[in-house]
Amino acid sequence: MSSSRFTAAHSWAILAAGACIQLLTGLPAAWGVFQQPVMEEYALAEEAAALAFSVLIAAYGVGCVLGGFLQDRRGPRCAALWGTALLEGGLAGAALLPSAWGWAMPWVFSVPAGLGTAFLYPAIQSCAQKWYQGRKGFATGIIGAAAGLSGAFLTLLVRTLAPRWGIRGAFWVLG
Repeated sequence: MSSSRFTAAHSWAILAAGACIQLLTGLPAAWGVFQQPVMEEYALAEEAAALAFSVLIAAYGVGCVLGGFLQDRRGPRCAALWGTALLEGGLAGAALLPSAWGWAMPWVFSVPAGLGTAFLYPAIQSCAQKWYQGRKGFATGIIGAAAGLSGAFLTLLVRTLAPRWGIRGAFWVLG
């Protein structure tokens, strides 16, 4: 196999993997499907669940800046690894959080998950653009479409998983 054929095949794999990752990072867009089960599982009032969402969004906003800085300093691989670790840590933390500690949801889940999703987006975008030098708009569009569809994808996934395994099981599967 010539190196140009390997590069072309490799670039499609990177784009497909990036799109799949983006489908799973739409937690801020899909919070509505999480809110009621989280309120029930962790005995949270609506205000406390809204705080978890607000902290998730704030962490995402801060994480976009921090993730971009990390990517510029250490590269997209480092930013993606940190993003994955943070996102997985938040999901595992939510799954393991004792029901009596529901008040900690914004800090155990929202901060790491918000930062993690924010670290992943620019890392994936830059890799897609690197591997598609001549078609950056196409690559950016594929990743952007996956990010846009992630809220709908996660909504369907959680609505399928939560009745069967509860919200904790849904957090485990997503993680």
